[in-house]
Amino acid sequence: AYDVGGASACGAKTIHMELADKYGQTARLRFDNMNKLPAWSVTTKSELEKRKIMNLAAEQHVDARVSFMSRLPEAINDILEDSSADDDE
Repeated sequence: AYDVGGASACGAKTIHMELADKYGQTARLRFDNMNKLPAWSVTTKSELEKRKIMNLAAEQHVDARVSFMSRLPEAINDILEDSSADDDE
């Protein structure tokens, strides 16, 4: 959330990478059940709640969303094409 808002304010384009279940990513699950965190987690529930709010606010600044690694180059190309079309106007 910190990076997305700041990058957007500077004119950068952002891609939200929320990988599909087959990748075994756990970060996207951290807000589902804040009472059941991994044993290694040192993040407090209060901090998680703050991050969840920031993440929700940052979503409006996301230019593309990707669920599969193979889709990343296409998302980048889409952003570049949109940016190029904006420059032509």
